[in-house]
Amino acid sequence: MESRLYERISLPIKLTYEVRTRPRIVKESVSKDISGNGICLSLKEKLLPKTMLDIDITIADNNVKLSGRVVWSRRVEITTDESPVAYYDTGVELLDADPININRIITHFYGKSF
Repeated sequence: MESRLYERISLPIKLTYEVRTRPRIVKESVSKDISGNGICLSLKEKLLPKTMLDIDITIADNNVKLSGRVVWSRRVEITTDESPVAYYDTGVELLDADPININRIITHFYGKSF
């Protein structure tokens, strides 16, 4: 049984991220879910555990910046009529996440669709 300090909320949020140890390359992604101390991202690349990320989420012309560490990554493959599509569900532990910012993100995006 999984015990969590914060409730996990399924919430697709468009965001950008960059890996800290690489030259500055900002990539786009979408979250699958978010909680007070973590976020699951759908990425086109596999990132190793302990990889440090900077995440940027835009809320009404304001940017909320988060930092995190990859905890796990799992390949997911979807079969379509044309060809299989693969991506990586990636669990990220948020570091020093401000609960007010997490609440702003959830409040802003909850119930909205893309």
